[in-house]
Amino acid sequence: MKDKQNWLVFTQIGLQMALTIGLGTWAGYWLDGKMANRNPIATLICSLISIATALYNVIRQLPKY
Repeated sequence: MKDKQNWLVFTQIGLQMALTIGLGTWAGYWLDGKMANRNPIATLICSLISIATALYNVIRQLPKY
């Protein structure tokens, strides 16, 4: 039973990462659409921030298990 719970916890961590990175990238893409210039700078910045946030959350959650 303990192995099954660990599997579910790690699945949840993966889904959190995917959602965090996806939402961050979408927010940057949306911001780029609102700005007048054609450079995807907001997408790049928001993507990098969301990747860093997702990795921070994973590192923070791993010592528990």
